[in-house]
Amino acid sequence: MNYRETVDYILSIPLFAQKIGTENLASLLERLGNPQDKSRVIHIAGTNGKGSTAKALATILMHAGFHVGLFTSPHLVSINERIRYDDEMISDEDFTWAFEQVRKKFTVHPSFFEVMFAMAAVYYEKKQPDYVIYETGMGGRLDATNVVRPELCIITSVGLDHMEYLGDTIAKIAGEKAGIIKPSVPVVYFKRDAVSSGIIETHAKELDSAVTAVEKSNYIINEIDDKTIDFSFHNRYYNYDHLRIPKTSLYQVENTCLAVASFDILMQTRDIEYGKNAGADVRIEQAVRSGLLDFSWEGRMEEIAPDLFVDGAHNPEAVECYCRTLRTLYTKKKKILVFAAVKDKDYDTMIRDLTEALSFEKIIVTSVDNKRKAPVSLIADRFRNYTGHTVEAYEDIAEAMDAAIRYKEQITDSAVYCVGSLYLVGEVKRWLQKIKEKSANMEE
Repeated sequence: MNYRETVDYILSIPLFAQKIGTENLASLLERLGNPQDKSRVIHIAGTNGKGSTAKALATILMHAGFHVGLFTSPHLVSINERIRYDDEMISDEDFTWAFEQVRKKFTVHPSFFEVMFAMAAVYYEKKQPDYVIYETGMGGRLDATNVVRPELCIITSVGLDHMEYLGDTIAKIAGEKAGIIKPSVPVVYFKRDAVSSGIIETHAKELDSAVTAVEKSNYIINEIDDKTIDFSFHNRYYNYDHLRIPKTSLYQVENTCLAVASFDILMQTRDIEYGKNAGADVRIEQAVRSGLLDFSWEGRMEEIAPDLFVDGAHNPEAVECYCRTLRTLYTKKKKILVFAAVKDKDYDTMIRDLTEALSFEKIIVTSVDNKRKAPVSLIADRFRNYTGHTVEAYEDIAEAMDAAIRYKEQITDSAVYCVGSLYLVGEVKRWLQKIKEKSANMEE
């Protein structure tokens, strides 16, 4: 198969395996020679912030001179986004090659996510990076990625999401996330509440795994200017003053603190390049500072065009953080909202929080091209219920975005904010790409 045929085939595979757990994938990987065991692995789980934390850590590691593989999900525009090496997406040729290597070893057909993970594993075996960071798809204990043997486990904030699969309480979900912890493997996690923290700490203690907690009291935001957020990060192990990240969102401070703590732990055990060599502490700090300044993650408070922002917040905890960011960092512009959600998310709470925390000049709801999409009419009714405002509804994202841009041009000092689903982020990006291509063709 060529690349296009390969992508079409993979996208037609059911997302989850018929048999829950890692048994089928482990068998496939064994037939492939267990490529996932050929690299130093960092495993990351959590409800929100997994991708951002993984990308921040990968960027710091690269600034320290390491080659890094990064496996994340979902993709926004191109499926190749899921498998990266040194911040470059896997090429079409390598993508096709990796699939053929995996397909040869099929017996029981894997799920979509299992295929993607196996492809990443064989690709990284070929590329031989110093580290591979694997982000869980969902949960942790039963996630396909939980076949790895990591050097470090990271658990980002735990919240209510995927409750039909992971459980309907923070305690149940935290138990699933803590399922990635391995015996005697260090764990870094974000301490948000007593329930999830207690479960993570207890599980780690049972497995004799050293635990490092990062919490809000460990960092302070010093200054926010037009381009950067300046913050300091201190706990009993790490002391960094005046770190800076590009101005995107407040929640990235939390995620980058997790990445910094994780990097320091990795460097404590990496004797050859750093270890106790002269100047090691200086080089580690330089990598942290330069890496954070270079950090970015698509679809997270990303300005894809002037005054057009997209964010993948898709559950109440993420939307709460999103609102806090807009109230703090994005106060100068009048706000035009474009919102879409999938039906298995708690969109009612998301809508309530958005409308209670923020004021919008216009509210536009639309639909995503996914079988899980929530009905546009229902979403619009929920907004009307909470605001009493006129709400415009469009089934087609292109029509919704065209309307939003018209309003932006009509309303002085306004900006468009798209939120509610990562699927929405991807489709808005594709819409913008088509606009740019059309404009380029007209200029020729």
